[in-house]
Amino acid sequence: MLEGLLSADAGALYDAMVRSGPVPLDDPRAASPEMRELIDRGFVRRDYRDDPVLAPMEPVRAVDHAILGAQQRLVEQQRQIVSARQQLDMLQTVYRATYGGGSDAAVEVLSDPQRIGALSLELCLSAKEEFLTFTTRHFKRKPDANTAMALPEAVTERGVRLRNVYERAALEFEGAKGVVEASIAAGWIMRVAPELPMKMVIADQHSALLPLDPSGMEGAVFVRSPTIVAGLRMLFELVWSQAVPIGDGGQQRHGLTPTQAKVLDLLATGMTDGAIARHLDVSERTVRRHVQGLLDALQADNRVAAVHAATRLGWLG
Repeated sequence: MLEGLLSADAGALYDAMVRSGPVPLDDPRAASPEMRELIDRGFVRRDYRDDPVLAPMEPVRAVDHAILGAQQRLVEQQRQIVSARQQLDMLQTVYRATYGGGSDAAVEVLSDPQRIGALSLELCLSAKEEFLTFTTRHFKRKPDANTAMALPEAVTERGVRLRNVYERAALEFEGAKGVVEASIAAGWIMRVAPELPMKMVIADQHSALLPLDPSGMEGAVFVRSPTIVAGLRMLFELVWSQAVPIGDGGQQRHGLTPTQAKVLDLLATGMTDGAIARHLDVSERTVRRHVQGLLDALQADNRVAAVHAATRLGWLG
């Protein structure tokens, strides 16, 4: 009961109190470690109005209070990680200056999947200005809108700019719309490119993480060379400049309806009618109708010509 918020025994005691009522102070359970845990965590209160008892708090209030406390502890842990990373950089500089030499680890090959996953989070936490990513179609588990692109508050509250480029095929699965919407709600600026050479994560000017295999979990290269990171940032900016924005297509543009604007954005990425339909939660017939409306508005004979015309008019990019 309430796993993660209470120990198993304390959760069982709280459940029993909710069902059967308060516990008198002379009850052996009143002095138990489980009861002390419930009192300390706000699940039980002392009531002296009549006969002194230990009474359970209303579950919604108790659980909300416990969740808030857990969230505050997580934020503090994230801040500690950021502080530790900053102190590590300082100590590493001092160490090299004192002992002279040693490997500067400008490029490090990693093979442990857990280390690779943890490093991605560490890079995110270390970012002070920008966090940049490429997302390809190669993933072991289909992204979930409940967790996609979510970032700790320790990052977003610092005003870090978050930019991601999706490979078109990475959005051609059921549920992609929810992933994009969740990502934008988390603060990401999103674009789509027809293809990407690889996954990639870049934190500010100092670090990057690149995969050795398509999924990025069998091996990766951790780069701290300023020269290489600068080159990777140039690659990102080049792809970014040519990618198509997504997520803001609902705005009125040059007489287009909100849905037509969204269809145009997705059409420019090269998505099929079926993929666009899944992304917008409409039928393929509806998509074809909107595409025809775009062709008429742009005076284009086909989709490729429509995208070129929209680009020349500044409707894209």
